[in-house]
Amino acid sequence: MEAPQCEQRITKVSLAEVLRCFEQPISEEQAWAICFQCCCKMEQLSQGLSPSLHSVFIKGAGSIFLHADGSASFKVYRKSDVGSSIQQSEDKLLEYLGVVIYEALDWGIDDKFERELSDPLEKLLCLMLKLDEKAMKPAVTLQDVIKACEEHLSRPSQASSHYEMTCKHLFAEYMELQNLVTIIQTSRAVHLGSPLTFYSLCLHTLTYCTRNGASIICELQSGVKLRKSTERLQRCMPPKECIRSPYELLLDDIQHKRYTLRKVSD
Repeated sequence: MEAPQCEQRITKVSLAEVLRCFEQPISEEQAWAICFQCCCKMEQLSQGLSPSLHSVFIKGAGSIFLHADGSASFKVYRKSDVGSSIQQSEDKLLEYLGVVIYEALDWGIDDKFERELSDPLEKLLCLMLKLDEKAMKPAVTLQDVIKACEEHLSRPSQASSHYEMTCKHLFAEYMELQNLVTIIQTSRAVHLGSPLTFYSLCLHTLTYCTRNGASIICELQSGVKLRKSTERLQRCMPPKECIRSPYELLLDDIQHKRYTLRKVSD
């Protein structure tokens, strides 16, 4: 009998998959990190590494990948797939990168609402998207964006390690959530004859986790001890009385007619 093949370990995930998994937009710090890591990758490709920068085509969150080591990469097209006319210049790639980051920050938010961004991040996106008239000449460069990301931190010299760790944590959170979903789906398949209320509760918890960050995932991993309902009732203490202001106490006395108010004559 042939031995089952080992499950292939995932080493990268697209930004689009991350957004769909967490069902919420990325944070500003994650936006800074993704922007920095993508620009550093572009800078490496511009130095003649294979594949070249001209083979990169950014279009949507599905064309940007986050790796387990915290680095970033892009969907690459071969010459046989696309013509030379589709090759993009450096400033055009930065413009499309700005579009992807802006959409990731705005992902899932109702069209009636607009997310308020911090001034430095909004200024950077305007620079990349060429929304500022001053940014039209000269054209924005990779070094301009990398420098802006570095100066965003109190210690610019630590930008590389800081942003790498931010992307690494984002990838790890995605993998943790995917593993939990797989475990629950497997458990449901094994326990088909058991009530599904427990698994429905777990799925509801996972949905809550995706909307409230990875801190709850750590709590689930460490374990939660549940008490019996009867034990909880015995341990319940009467709620403490709220501390009220003197004005609220006086109003309560008047409402319960603890005082007799005399009419004041002019």
